[in-house]
Amino acid sequence: MALSDTHEHLPSQANDEIGEAGPSSGMKRLLCAEPLDASPSRFPRKSLSLGLFVSWHTLASKSRHHCLSLKRLSGVEELQGLARDLMQRAFSPGSLPPHLGSPASSRLYYHFTPDMECLSLPSDVARTTLKLVVTYDGWEYVVYERPLRSGAPLADDADTPLLVTVVEFESTALVIGHLGIRVQLVSYPMVSVRKDFIDDIDFRLRTDPDNFKGILS
Repeated sequence: MALSDTHEHLPSQANDEIGEAGPSSGMKRLLCAEPLDASPSRFPRKSLSLGLFVSWHTLASKSRHHCLSLKRLSGVEELQGLARDLMQRAFSPGSLPPHLGSPASSRLYYHFTPDMECLSLPSDVARTTLKLVVTYDGWEYVVYERPLRSGAPLADDADTPLLVTVVEFESTALVIGHLGIRVQLVSYPMVSVRKDFIDDIDFRLRTDPDNFKGILS
């Protein structure tokens, strides 16, 4: 299944971007594959959670970082509030990228949305770096990292473990005196992670947490 970057210039600007392929393994379905509503009769296990670490870098060698906690969704249809509105404005009906709108998307990807709806985007950001962070038993591990990119689709896009939908937009004008001030905002309404990639991370963390190192970052 080929995945491609998508740019929309509607009331908001959307960039559905993907990066290089990451590691994958056999079919190991653990916590991430459990139903969204776990049965209360199950024995409680240590929690594994995901976060998206966003770093903005300027040409002046300054950087700003945000760690966004991710909440599990079954798909785009479960989005609410601003995230849902932005996705509807950015993508017309039937135009969602394959990893969000195709029948195979729920089979290949887990879908998440950040707990923070949007961030104020500095005007001098030259590049953005994305990191996928796993938290388990009080420890955080960076398991995947790459730059945010745009442009033509790559041949191996279908194998990338992390896909992030990015929507940039302006706030409603705030009038101070005779001046109207707008703020540039950015939202990451949908974060999709390949199931085989994160299930492998889940399996290795639970079976041998002492020797799990993540990646150096």
